[in-house]
Amino acid sequence: MHRYITIDDIREEIQDRTPDDNVIDCDLSFSDDEIVHAMERAAAAYNSVPPLGVDVVSGKRLPLHNDIFMYATLSKLYNSATFKLARNMASWQTGETTVDLKKSRMDAYKALVKEFDDMWKPAAAARKAELNRAQCWGNW
Repeated sequence: MHRYITIDDIREEIQDRTPDDNVIDCDLSFSDDEIVHAMERAAAAYNSVPPLGVDVVSGKRLPLHNDIFMYATLSKLYNSATFKLARNMASWQTGETTVDLKKSRMDAYKALVKEFDDMWKPAAAARKAELNRAQCWGNW
């Protein structure tokens, strides 16, 4: 039986299930719409990995048989969050303490994007190359 990534799978992976998971924000870090959009962008990114046309996927049905699509979705999700933080950068000072929470988050998110990309991109390229070789071999 095939299983596909759901919003709940993403939320479980990043521990963003309830507002209790986010003591600083007291809310969910990502909306369902943001997660769905990240899944669609992950599918588009995977589909653009050469060889093109091999193993085309849809953001509505990302396979859960390996971590490629989970990490691709998380990369797109945190990349989007980085852009949002960059757009709204501000710091404030209380007494002698300067707080720049958004910059700290942005740095952490950038590191996560790189880490997730390093996990999914080579695996996606290898998978698609192998599937392409298998298709070619079968046509002889």
